Amino acid sequence: MASLHQINIGFSPVEDRLLLRMSARGETGNTEFRFWLTRRFTRLFWQALERARETCVARDPRVSPDSREALKQFQQEAVLEQADFTTPYQEETAVTPLGPAPILVSKLNITPQDQGHQTLTLLPPKGQGINLTVDLNIIHMIRKLLAEAVRKAEWDLELDLFSSMPNVVQDAPRTIN
Repeated sequence: MASLHQINIGFSPVEDRLLLRMSARGETGNTEFRFWLTRRFTRLFWQALERARETCVARDPRVSPDSREALKQFQQEAVLEQADFTTPYQEETAVTPLGPAPILVSKLNITPQDQGHQTLTLLPPKGQGINLTVDLNIIHMIRKLLAEAVRKAEWDLELDLFSSMPNVVQDAPRTIN
C-alpha cells in the first residue's frame, strides 16, 4: 500500500487551470497522480472540503454546536503550523498510472470513513480516477494549497482559510428618538 508523500497545486496560465500533483511512495516505488482543476471545479472542491471539515467536527460528541467554528479554526492553525510548505515539490521519476498527462477532474466525492478518515474520490468525465484516504490534516493542507494557487491564478474566488468564521461588522452608533 502506498502512502501519500507530497501534494502540490500550481497554476498554469496557458491552460488557465490548476495542476494538482500528488506523489505516493510504496513498496513498488514512487507513483504520481496529476489532475487539472478548472475554476468551477475548484469552487466545488473547496465547498466539499469545508463540508468534510464540518463532518469531522460534528462527529465528536464532546463538541457543542456553538463551539464548532472555533474548533475548526484552532485545528486549521495547529495543522498549518506543523506542516512544511517550504520544501519544493520533488520531481522524481515516478509511475503515472493514470497516464503522463494530467486528467481533467469533473467528479468529486468525499465519503466519511471511521476514525476521522474520509475517502476523497477524483474522477474524469470518463475513465479512471483515484480514491484517496485522507485525514483532517490532509484536508487542511489541501485547503491551504488551493487558496494560495487560486490567489496566484487571480480567479476572484474568495477562498479564505477561515471563511467559515463569521465576519463581525460593527454598526455605526445610531440615535433613536
